[in-house]
Amino acid sequence: MAEMFFQATNTLALLAWIALVLFPSKKLVSGWLCALVVPGVLALAYAGVIGWKLATNGPPPGDVMTLTGLRKIFSDDWVFAAAWTHYLVFDMVVGAWIARDSVKLGLPWLLRTVSLVLTFLAGPVGFLVHIVGRGVLRRAGSVE
Repeated sequence: MAEMFFQATNTLALLAWIALVLFPSKKLVSGWLCALVVPGVLALAYAGVIGWKLATNGPPPGDVMTLTGLRKIFSDDWVFAAAWTHYLVFDMVVGAWIARDSVKLGLPWLLRTVSLVLTFLAGPVGFLVHIVGRGVLRRAGSVE
């Protein structure tokens, strides 16, 4: 069942990311679907799993402030799948912001697309590419 949850959340996120990369200027996509609806559904799924695990198992065993403790907590497939969903939510919210910001500033298609794809694949790297790229282009006077 945890595998099915994992596959469902990943599929939903992937479909939304495809829409975001293809249609970043559409407010329906970057301002609603990928900024609110899909992250909201994924957050609800995350909250459901975490609430269920806390209700059935109590507080996490071990120290959540150590790698050893986290490994123990994440050894539960449901908790691991929920933790992955946590990443899906925040990466998508950041991606939606990147899409809106790129369109607003008129950033080049290549920079926007690379930033979005990297945010999907390696969240912080895509965000970094976006903020560095926008900074360089703004300093050069190429964009607002």
